[in-house]
Amino acid sequence: MASSRQQVQHTYTLSDHGCFVLYGDSIIQQSFSPYTTFSFGAALADIYARKARVKFLLIMFGADDARSLGSPSGLDQSVGVEDFQRNLRYMVCDPSVKAHGENVHIILVTTPPVDERKCMENDQAEYPNLGQTPRRTAANTAFHAQAVRDLGEETGVPVLDIHRAMLALTGHDHLSVPLPGSMEAATNATLQSFLVDGFNFSGEGYRLLFTELMVLIEREWPEAMPNNLPLRLPAWDFHSARKTEVDERSKGETLEWGEEENGAGGSGRGMVGSENMQGKKALVVGKFEGFVSEVR
Repeated sequence: MASSRQQVQHTYTLSDHGCFVLYGDSIIQQSFSPYTTFSFGAALADIYARKARVKFLLIMFGADDARSLGSPSGLDQSVGVEDFQRNLRYMVCDPSVKAHGENVHIILVTTPPVDERKCMENDQAEYPNLGQTPRRTAANTAFHAQAVRDLGEETGVPVLDIHRAMLALTGHDHLSVPLPGSMEAATNATLQSFLVDGFNFSGEGYRLLFTELMVLIEREWPEAMPNNLPLRLPAWDFHSARKTEVDERSKGETLEWGEEENGAGGSGRGMVGSENMQGKKALVVGKFEGFVSEVR
């Protein structure tokens, strides 16, 4: 027998909602993994939950592109520096992206550093006949990272420099050689802590990427920081919605935001007629089918 809770469905009609689009290689793919100590993708979803009104396109390539040209074993996915930069330029300057104008904030992420020792260990485990030929080098990766910096300066697209951020924490001054992570340099435990297999990120690597992203957003678009965005869905303590769910007399009645107490702890964000909602109304309509509600 259906309970009174099952008689009411909350359907909020939203428009112009924002999002993050993460575009990249295996580092982006694994950023949603539940098996790391810090999930970059989940952290973004959490901090912008119910709030995102802005659109971000975050572009991060280079983990495989920066492989040495013609490196042995497996599919050769390497991309020369000039072609790498040209491809990125197409991405950020494509008419379909430009058509969004200022409604989309593009962020380029530099190719991160590599640890040649860990890369070699990983490669030899996967390809026993590889020998001592490295497929990724710190120097070649640095060239790809510089190509991203140069493209950002050329196009005016902000650059999240994860390459320098990681190396800075190793104590490197960005000028001297050999680079941390190279066979010529001493083993650097700090760099290795960021890279699970020498180039893909560990949880700590993703944590640093998240921190640097928040610093960049605050610098470039402070209005898009989570604390500066209004709620687009009511918080858990939105009293009108809660009362509707538990009130047996309210059999699917239509309510509007702000009929009683303010949501979000009385902050007034997300109320009907407020500047944040731009006069749009969010209505409670329909019925529950089981305990599944639909967001239209």
